[in-house]
Amino acid sequence: MPEVISELFIPKPPKEVYAAARDLAGLKPYLKDVETLEVLEDHGSTSRTRFVAVAMGKKVQWIEEERWFDAELRNEFDSKEGDFDVYRGSWTFLPEGEGTRAVLKLEYELNIPIFGGLLQKLVKKLMQENVDDLLRGLKERCTAA
Repeated sequence: MPEVISELFIPKPPKEVYAAARDLAGLKPYLKDVETLEVLEDHGSTSRTRFVAVAMGKKVQWIEEERWFDAELRNEFDSKEGDFDVYRGSWTFLPEGEGTRAVLKLEYELNIPIFGGLLQKLVKKLMQENVDDLLRGLKERCTAA
């Protein structure tokens, strides 16, 4: 099953970076393939978010369930609704020097007929670009303040 991982140093304290990551709607401008990012529910330690993205001209949608662990400054997420056969991952925010090492891991499986075996490598490249863009956007938001 494909997995993408992205890591980025952000020169801000872990609690500040974690708080910025919790504002998922605020990260939408940094996700170029995402048309819709709508927080459906937010209960503090859990939330549900609807995503609609366009990949190679095909809309892909899913509902992501997030679990936030404030004491550990980490998040786990997965989706049981939508186009992904498997969609799960985690964020961790680790102290590093005068800042934070943000790590985003995503494991997915997307079996849509238009995305035949030949296109799976392109899908993986797009998924990697999106997690990289998400962390770059998080860094931009944190350092712009």
